[in-house]
Amino acid sequence: MRGLSLITAVAGVCWTAAGAVAGYRDLKQDVEAYRPPTLIQQPAVAAPADADRKDSFAVEKRAIEAARDRWAAMVEGPPTLSVDRAIPMEMVTAARDDEATTTKMRQPFSLETVQALILLRNPSIKGALERFKAALEGFDQVTQLDEILRQYAAYTEGVMAGVGPMRGADSIAMKFPFPGITALKGQVAAKNVDAQLQQLNLVRRDTLARGSKVYWNLMYTHRALQITRDTLDRLNHLETVATTRYGAGKTSYQDVVKIRIGREKLEEQLDTLGKQRANLETELLTLMDLPPGGVLGRPATTTPDMALPQLDGLYPQALENRQELRHMRAMVGKMERMLEMAETMIQPAFSQNHSLFTDEAVLQAGSTGMKPTFGTSVSPTRGKGLPKNAWFGSRDAYLRETWLKLDALRADLADAEARTRLMVRQGWFELDRALRERALYRNRLLELARTSLDVSTRGYESGQVSFADVIASYTGWLDVNLASERRNSDVGIARAELERRIGSPLPTGGRR
Repeated sequence: MRGLSLITAVAGVCWTAAGAVAGYRDLKQDVEAYRPPTLIQQPAVAAPADADRKDSFAVEKRAIEAARDRWAAMVEGPPTLSVDRAIPMEMVTAARDDEATTTKMRQPFSLETVQALILLRNPSIKGALERFKAALEGFDQVTQLDEILRQYAAYTEGVMAGVGPMRGADSIAMKFPFPGITALKGQVAAKNVDAQLQQLNLVRRDTLARGSKVYWNLMYTHRALQITRDTLDRLNHLETVATTRYGAGKTSYQDVVKIRIGREKLEEQLDTLGKQRANLETELLTLMDLPPGGVLGRPATTTPDMALPQLDGLYPQALENRQELRHMRAMVGKMERMLEMAETMIQPAFSQNHSLFTDEAVLQAGSTGMKPTFGTSVSPTRGKGLPKNAWFGSRDAYLRETWLKLDALRADLADAEARTRLMVRQGWFELDRALRERALYRNRLLELARTSLDVSTRGYESGQVSFADVIASYTGWLDVNLASERRNSDVGIARAELERRIGSPLPTGGRR
């Protein structure tokens, strides 16, 4: 009887032990299959519901690469004169060779030819273009560090050292919270590229405006030389008449001397205009990166656009397109995103230290567990009273300083917008005045001066007009002629300056 009881007891113990082993095995399997909940995140871009952190980072990386391709496409190929005016391929080919460019300029050249060659050959424009291309490299630098950190995090997740307490630290992804930070870095890079693009457009704008002004001044110099030569020929004829009348005793020798004095002045003025033309041609060649001394042709475009745009439409156009304003807006956007990135990485989010680990499988439990499923304590110090975030206050001070600088930059932007409106108003006034004065000289004063010259010359030859009146008519005709050509060139110069202040070509149409 005692033996039967012993056998029964042993069997019960074995059965209980087997059940305990089976229960522990099930418990161990449940623990190993357990996955803690993920942290609440707000991804920068829409991602599939089942996408994990690595997939989100890949989405952000592809978005940054696509942004880089879009910016790079803006400078691929030759530049354009405007939105609807492309540079002919013939001009692009000629601009690659100095001799071919010089040959183009030896012929009568138009304003469009000058602008195209400046855009294709000017060294300052090439330098600004290279700086823009250098800024594009910032896109590739955005994801490099994050990619290394991701690889390191993936490596440390699967490493089991086998020594020590075997308790892993928190994930590196908690200290570098990509892909959100990666997206902000991409936006910072995009704003930096935008700022460099505006610098490139600004250099192009100012260089083209300078070339246009040189063109119109050169055109005036050519016309002034022709008018002065015509006047000199008339004075030579008048000197012949005065000499004949002096030989006949009908006039004094003072008349002959005064004519010779006027002729000497005109010859000196011709020399001055010739050297001024050489200076302008040298400046034009310098803008095209050509050596000085070449003989250039005559400007073919002699009449500027006579349309006067509506002033009210120029204000919004300037506020939208002026490169200085767009550059400042890009810098404001860049600073805003840098502040957001700094706050995200420096200032910790609200947490009770219960969700510091990502959704990784708990491979082991008990004393050999690699990391706990959640934090079990909230400690404000690292030991001996040392705070966990000793430099938090100083970092916050830097953030406050940067916020104040951002407010100052916004104020500077508002001031620049106000000054832009004034600059547009003044530029429009200069163009309007040049148009009115050109019409005055061309339509009324020029014809009156020519009539006075013809009448006084015939009257002097017949002895009915005094010599003083003849000289006054010659001087008046020369002055009015030169002033008429000066006002004609002033229209082109004022138009180029107004386009420079607006930052884009003037709208078509308007009052003429």
